[in-house]
Amino acid sequence: MRRKPAVAILLVAASSASATTPLRPSDLFGTWRCGPTVLQGPGFTVTVTDETTKLPDGTFTGHSRSLISAPGKAPLTLEDRSSGTWELVGDVVRSRINHVEFLSASDPSVTKDAGQKAQDDQLARKSVYESRILEFNGTHVRSIPVNAMHKEAAVESTCERI
Repeated sequence: MRRKPAVAILLVAASSASATTPLRPSDLFGTWRCGPTVLQGPGFTVTVTDETTKLPDGTFTGHSRSLISAPGKAPLTLEDRSSGTWELVGDVVRSRINHVEFLSASDPSVTKDAGQKAQDDQLARKSVYESRILEFNGTHVRSIPVNAMHKEAAVESTCERI
């Protein structure tokens, strides 16, 4: 009689244990620090970190920092603050951004007005973002965007409850 490897049995047991408990919205209440999440584009890299607070009333607030780097150019750091609504639909978190405020840029030639216009233009193009939760253990979440606006944005991110 052949015996199954112990590793295979452990993997089956672990996957069935995580699949038995559905995620609830209350599991996601609180403040989460995400990233750094690295997006690679043609000739540039964007590294994003953010903190988002999800409230029981279905609203959120967030603060993001993006570091844009390209060969031969000085890195550019941008910061913004956002707010909106969120909901959990199965294993997908759907966030609707209602407002974004451009806060700063490390390059003084990027004015507050220009940064705000860029944020407003982005919000006009897309205001609803969805992420599929791949793993949740109460203090950490791994997720990946659903229908990302750009293929470079379809990367996994990790968040920790703070």
